[in-house]
Amino acid sequence: MNKKMYATTFLAACSMLVMNCQTSFAEETDFSGTITMFATGNTAKGVQAAFEEYQKMHPDVELEISNTETVTDFETMMTAAISSDTLPDMYAAQVGAVEQQYAAQGYLMDLSDTGIMDNLVNGDTSLITYNGGYYAFPMTTAISVTLCNKGELEKLGIELTTENYPTNMDEFIDLLQQCRDAGVEYPFGVAGADASSCTAWPFQYIYQVLYGEDPDFYANVLKGEKAWNGDEFREMFNVYDRLREYVSPNSTAKSMDELYADFIVGDTLFFSQVATTIKSIKELDPETEIILIPSCFTEKSEDQTLISGFDEAFSITTSTKNPELCVDFLAYLTSPEGSTLFDNETGYIPTVKGCESKVDSAYDIVLDIMQNDKLPNSPILSRQWIAGFKELLKSGCQNWLAGEDIDSVVNTIEEDHKRLMEADPDWVQSFLDNYEWH
Repeated sequence: MNKKMYATTFLAACSMLVMNCQTSFAEETDFSGTITMFATGNTAKGVQAAFEEYQKMHPDVELEISNTETVTDFETMMTAAISSDTLPDMYAAQVGAVEQQYAAQGYLMDLSDTGIMDNLVNGDTSLITYNGGYYAFPMTTAISVTLCNKGELEKLGIELTTENYPTNMDEFIDLLQQCRDAGVEYPFGVAGADASSCTAWPFQYIYQVLYGEDPDFYANVLKGEKAWNGDEFREMFNVYDRLREYVSPNSTAKSMDELYADFIVGDTLFFSQVATTIKSIKELDPETEIILIPSCFTEKSEDQTLISGFDEAFSITTSTKNPELCVDFLAYLTSPEGSTLFDNETGYIPTVKGCESKVDSAYDIVLDIMQNDKLPNSPILSRQWIAGFKELLKSGCQNWLAGEDIDSVVNTIEEDHKRLMEADPDWVQSFLDNYEWH
């Protein structure tokens, strides 16, 4: 029996449970058995915290987690499991195109009729759907933002609130100038020696501006209808030239640790990164006060978006011998009760309606935006890019920061991206065939 046929049989076999499990876990059902799961790092700790409460209701249930620390190690483990037909009952992984590939190949259970997805907050579900079905429940949110030193800004007489954060590039430049006038010469920070810092703001520009104007931008690049040395992408460097005036000339060789140190003492007041960077800063100085704001690279306020996307997501495989138990546990994990335990342990931003986890006050502006639908969402889609492309962007931005002219930078990125496409035409075709934009 092939995987797709097995998946159909599998779903039919557990359809009665699915109907009974809608929106809530089965507290009264006597489940037994062992749930096997693959997970990474902090996610595994959150699952364990929720499972300890679940096990009090179902003492005959055990959980075995195979945990890895890196995404690369996780992918290696998944590849080996597929090859040897030893997939676990469940797994948690970064949302990506691979979910759609697994779904298409029949490895994953469709969660659409379980009621579980009803608990999910609004957001882009492109990466967890295939052919109209939902194949994963995202438990974490990745947010790309601008980090602001709240305490040091207040010393300068500047307070950022839910009502006055900058909403376009002109307003952000005005804010940077305000800081300079108050005595901070270079308020915007970049760690030029660190690839992730050098690429954070171009990523954000692509998500917010390029994808904002054309959600199919990358697909059109793959089809040869758009190019990385075209006017759309080239304009990014003109935009960042406006920021460059407020970036220290010494940033080219600066490490991320040095950027953190500058931020903590107030020599740098802003830098673009993922929101979880808060943890790294607080480990160095727990007293640093931070506030997150949406990055604002658009010309018009009405075009501003919140750059966020679902991150770690849970799936049930069609290999499981106990689908009823897996559905029930996932229903508990994605309930307000289970997700509160999960998020309190991990520190992740909740994706479950009604979750009452403790959230760092640094997220006040961002959470207000999310909860009240103040801004549309710009999904984080870099995981959809062909392998090696992120590295091209990193090196290109580092070269630009070091003084290479824009023409040279964008032409190199375009040429090298073409080489990646030529080297892996099957991936390109698979992307165009399987990816579903929403």
